[in-house]
Amino acid sequence: MSAPQRLALCGDDLPRAAAAVRRAGLTVVRRDPEVVLCHGGDGTLLRAEREWPGVPKLPVRVASRARPCPEHGLDAVLARLASGQLPREELPLLECVVGHLHLTAVNDVVLRNESPATAVRLRVRVDGEDSGEVTGDGIVCATPFGSSGYYRSITRATFGAGLGLAFNNSTEPRAPLVLAAGQPIEVELLRGPAVLVHDNDPRSVFLREGQRFRVSLSKQTAVVLGLDALRCQRCRKLDGSVFNPH
Repeated sequence: MSAPQRLALCGDDLPRAAAAVRRAGLTVVRRDPEVVLCHGGDGTLLRAEREWPGVPKLPVRVASRARPCPEHGLDAVLARLASGQLPREELPLLECVVGHLHLTAVNDVVLRNESPATAVRLRVRVDGEDSGEVTGDGIVCATPFGSSGYYRSITRATFGAGLGLAFNNSTEPRAPLVLAAGQPIEVELLRGPAVLVHDNDPRSVFLREGQRFRVSLSKQTAVVLGLDALRCQRCRKLDGSVFNPH
């Protein structure tokens, strides 16, 4: 298979990114890209998957915010893309159905109390089996990729396969669940109000008592080229900051 030539751009400092694409002998396009260059951090990758679903993503951190190692600088990554040397990974996605809405998430689907002064009460069913009522600040459903984010801040753990469910500040401590087979999770809001969000999408879904939603592993995946650019420990040491490594 020949290396991709047509790149769309998403993220920050796009003039710099466009110049680097052209230096690599590639073409910047706005329609029908073969790859989307995500010039930013983890959040840019999430945004790009919403805007360009199904198109392979190429993540590169912005050098002005996170100093890269020689292997993961913008020009170096684009040279590897042009020569067909970037590894390809497929990330599981979550599908969330609430009413007539169908939401897709790379990282997580989060339900939390709309007011910090009021807990929510939920009924959770896993693969059709009632897991009882939960009272607290909400829940987090995560993919393996997303498990190093909000899910880990609650559980102090990550997982490598399936679908994870974490209970946020529940009144009766509940151990997180890792559903290796990706069994669907159904949630009914017994006491609200609550807010449902997915990834870093600024659009929220407001839920009231009696409403339900369902989270499961999607049949689709997100294709990422050179995901090591977001995971690289050498880049983290050069940058001197701590960010979500995924």
